[in-house]
Amino acid sequence: MLLRRTAKFEVSLTPTSESLLAPVADEPREWLLGRALDEFVADVRALDEVAPRLVPGATRPRIEVALDADTPVVTGDTLLVSGQEVMQTWERPLMRALAEAVTRTGGTVCEVGFGLGISAGFVQSLRPSAHTIIEANPDVAATARAWAASDDGDGDGGGGGGDGGGRAGVRIVTGRWQDVLPDLGRFDGILFDTYPLDEREVDDHVVRDATFAEHFFPHAAEHLADGGSFTYYSNEIDSLSRRHQRALLRHFETFSVRVVDGLRPPADCSYWWAPSMAVIVAAGPRRGQVG
Repeated sequence: MLLRRTAKFEVSLTPTSESLLAPVADEPREWLLGRALDEFVADVRALDEVAPRLVPGATRPRIEVALDADTPVVTGDTLLVSGQEVMQTWERPLMRALAEAVTRTGGTVCEVGFGLGISAGFVQSLRPSAHTIIEANPDVAATARAWAASDDGDGDGGGGGGDGGGRAGVRIVTGRWQDVLPDLGRFDGILFDTYPLDEREVDDHVVRDATFAEHFFPHAAEHLADGGSFTYYSNEIDSLSRRHQRALLRHFETFSVRVVDGLRPPADCSYWWAPSMAVIVAAGPRRGQVG
């Protein structure tokens, strides 16, 4: 048994089979298991250190109606769909960072999820050659089409071309990305910022996956042009777990991480509680490497 004690907790690892890490010899086997245990301890310590800067948060209500079948409501600074806080305006600095990452080639952009249109506005202000937005909820998609047809000022999450003819090169595609993305080809930049549509997706991809975007990785790799960038955010505060990194490297040759600080989630936010998030940019899709 391997044991680690700290001032606030202790954790142990007890192999239950001799086949664990076989045929590695005893000494390197113990070293590898000890390193894995030390990483877990470091993670818990890091969370404890940042805890005083977190907001209390709130319990997320269960999804009773699929988010692409419910009527959205904008309440104050929040987009609510089926009781879920889909997007809030405190995310603005995070959305700007995502927009900067996805437009760095200046080419075609595919954005999965519209929400309040914050990231879409920032993307438009950076002038991609074309901008496709996939939105699962029909009412939110209708709002996105109205936004695309308008010419409000840009640079603040509102987007706009300022010529009275709407936003040039914007296409709104209504439907679940799983259904519509296969027909859309490849893009120079892909931004993934959508939400779980039902409790099954919450359980499969929020609770069980390393990050919610993980189930999108193979699709991003398939639809990313050579030299392009795939971006999304993770609520891991200041870094990525080894599990998250392994998932990325199954589908991409390289990735970078940028921490966005200074976020101000409200005290009752039900989906994130920290003043920082990690923005990931992956490149070099490893086509045919799924699995």
